[in-house]
Amino acid sequence: MNHLGLWVIRIAIVLILLFLLSRCVDFFSQAVKCGEDSEAVLYARSLSQERLEKLYEDMERYSIKDNLPSDGYKVYQKDVVVPDEFNDLKVVIIRPFDGNIMIKGCMDHYVYLDFHGIGLLKEHRPERKIVLKWGEHSRAGSELLWRDNEHNQ
Repeated sequence: MNHLGLWVIRIAIVLILLFLLSRCVDFFSQAVKCGEDSEAVLYARSLSQERLEKLYEDMERYSIKDNLPSDGYKVYQKDVVVPDEFNDLKVVIIRPFDGNIMIKGCMDHYVYLDFHGIGLLKEHRPERKIVLKWGEHSRAGSELLWRDNEHNQ
């Protein structure tokens, strides 16, 4: 094969690789949907104050149980029985001992409900509240969803 033929093949290979790379970038940019405008964040914001209060009470009660799964209740695992108090939630992992619920995990970006006043960090974060957290690093954000005004005073 002559030099022109090899050059054409090389250019064709480079163009195919660039096309495939652009498809990968499109796929991963769509896959990372854990920002402020994601469905997971909108879902968390849609929980009523009554549901958040009840959720806090349930997480608090479960956080002191002895027989908790060490890594929480992974909703997607078939052999895990999610307690009835949490089975209406559209989430991935419920970790009462750690004081958080992962709503969505997107590669290395996450959407969490973070429960202050319970779990491992109770003494460092004593105020009873639920904080919604999303994203990572410079794109991270948070929003107070619920606060127990009766007990925080």
